[in-house]
Amino acid sequence: MIWRPDRVQEVRVGHEGRKRMLSRRMFTGCALCAAIGLVAEDVSAQAPSGIKRTITSRIDGPMQGYETLQVIVDVEPNFLIDWHTHPGTEAGYVLEGVGELRVKDAGTQQIKPGASWVTPAETPHTLKNGSQPSKLFVTFTVQKGKPLATPVPAPT
Repeated sequence: MIWRPDRVQEVRVGHEGRKRMLSRRMFTGCALCAAIGLVAEDVSAQAPSGIKRTITSRIDGPMQGYETLQVIVDVEPNFLIDWHTHPGTEAGYVLEGVGELRVKDAGTQQIKPGASWVTPAETPHTLKNGSQPSKLFVTFTVQKGKPLATPVPAPT
């Protein structure tokens, strides 16, 4: 069925095949609820001030109890993302900007456009952004139901 905003659409409902009409008003209400749900999902990523996470894809897997999220992360100039961990693997790619990524027991990596990294699950790491905004593309494969990031003390 093709959506035609100038017409009421017909939708089959139930086992008996009864027909119900989907009006523009009802369709707009459904679309609005879906949009609010997507916005709430982005907010639920609980990003600290100084960074903005935009979830572009979220799917179940690769195994039961895990989910994979693809996220655009915008980081403000000179912002320090404090030490934290993730309940799964983080794989990132720098689209714009420069910074310094520190990973416990792995040292420091200068990141710039085209650079990538993989951080194992529950591994403390931090990022100090450079003097310009940065844009990162990050894939998280994490345990469902756990916070995407958990603050931790700086390693000694």
